[in-house]
Amino acid sequence: MENIIKGEAMPLDTSNQAIPLIQRQDVVFFASLLRGLEGNIYPLLQEAKVPVDLYSNENNYDYLPENTVKNLIQALGEKLDHQEFIQLVSSACKNIYIPGFIRRLTQSGSLKEALDEFAEQLKSNLTHTQVYTQFTGGSWWLVREKEGVDEAWFTHAELFSVIFISELLSALTANKWRPKQVGVQSSDDAVFSTIPQLTRSQFFTNRPVTAFSIEASLMTAPVSHAYISTKDHVVATPSLDCFLETFKLAIQPYLSMGKLPIKTAAQILHLNVRTLQRRLAKEQVQYGDIVEEMVLDQTLDLLKCPSLKITSIAIRMGYSDAAHFTRAFKRQMNMTPSQYRRQFS
Repeated sequence: MENIIKGEAMPLDTSNQAIPLIQRQDVVFFASLLRGLEGNIYPLLQEAKVPVDLYSNENNYDYLPENTVKNLIQALGEKLDHQEFIQLVSSACKNIYIPGFIRRLTQSGSLKEALDEFAEQLKSNLTHTQVYTQFTGGSWWLVREKEGVDEAWFTHAELFSVIFISELLSALTANKWRPKQVGVQSSDDAVFSTIPQLTRSQFFTNRPVTAFSIEASLMTAPVSHAYISTKDHVVATPSLDCFLETFKLAIQPYLSMGKLPIKTAAQILHLNVRTLQRRLAKEQVQYGDIVEEMVLDQTLDLLKCPSLKITSIAIRMGYSDAAHFTRAFKRQMNMTPSQYRRQFS
C-alpha cells in the first residue's frame, strides 16, 4: 500500500498562530449554497458570523475568518441528507466554483504543472490549508492537509473538499481521471464512495491526510484548455506569519457592528478572550486601541468620498446617529467630520 495512504502527514506549520482566512468571494459562494434551502436563511447566515454587508458592492475587505465557511458548510450539511449535499455541492462546484479557479491558471502544459499552480493559488484563498502533489510508493497523489478532524464541521468540510477536488481533476483531464485509491481523514467511507467519480475507488479511512491517486500518464498529459485564462482578479496574499496582520484582515468586515466587544470578536475568530488578549499583547497592542484605530482609518477613507452623506457614514460605522459619530470623531481628530471633509474639497 502506498506510503501516502498509511504514512504520516507532512507537518503543518502552526507556529505563527495566524488567523485562518478565506477570500470574501469564496464566502459569497458558500453562502449562496444556502439559498436552495427551505425557509429563512438569514438566521443561518447570522449564526455563521457572516457580515451583514457581504453582498454589498461598497464593502472594502477581501478576506473573512475561515470559520465563516466552516459554519456555513456545517449548517448546509445539517439541513440536507448526504445525497442532497453531494448533488448540490457537485453541481455548484462544477458550474461555478471550479471554472473560477481554473480561469486564474496560467499553466496550460501538463496536469502536474496546473495542479502545482492551483496549490499555490489556493493559499491566497484558504490560508491554513495545504494542497500539493507528491510522488511516493510508485504513484502520484494530490494531497490535502487540514487540521480539526475532531471538530463538528470537519466531516462535511472534508466531504466538500473531496467533491471539489474530484470535479477539479475531472475538469482538468476532460473526465479521464478515475482514482484507484482515496485516503480520507474521516472514519466512515460510506458517504464518500457515493460521489459519482469515486464509486469504483478503494477508500482508506482515518488517514493523516486526504489524498487522491492519479495515474502517471495523466500527470504528464496536457490539461484541458476549456477554462484557462489570466483575466480574473487575484487578491494579494497577506503575510501568513503575522498574527496582527491576519487579525486585522479577519476583523475588518465586522467594524460596522460598532465598537465590537472583544467577546464578540473572540467568538467570530473561534478563540477565547484571554487567548486573543495574550496574542495581541505579544504584538505589543491592546484590543481596544487597535479596533479604534481601524475604525478611524476606515472612517477617514469614507469621508474622502464626497457622495457619501455623513449620516450614512455614521450608520455604516455602527453609530446610532450623526451626533454620536461627530462627538467621537472630534475626540479623536480635534475637528468635526465636516471640517475634515472640507480639506479634500
